[in-house]
Amino acid sequence: MGELREQAERAIRREREARSTPEVVVRGTLQRAEVELRPLVLVADDGTTWELLFPPSWQVEVEEGARVTVHGDRATDVMTTTMVGPVLRVRTLSADRD
Repeated sequence: MGELREQAERAIRREREARSTPEVVVRGTLQRAEVELRPLVLVADDGTTWELLFPPSWQVEVEEGARVTVHGDRATDVMTTTMVGPVLRVRTLSADRD
């Protein structure tokens, strides 16, 4: 019974954190990380490499190397196998116009 309660409390904390996480807007260049599975990452203008977490069945319609703006939330409740940087849960991704 105690384990079930702990799981429920962790889930509630994650939900609260997700709701309280402010939206992040990041501009940078899309690249493939040079690690296993080659995840799509955003190398931000400030040098931060963000691993992008897309909604299920999301279709990225811009090419690697494109300059983009991403609106999303810092995902503090997930871990990835690639661990290339902080994870950004993507809400929108749009190509920058030069």
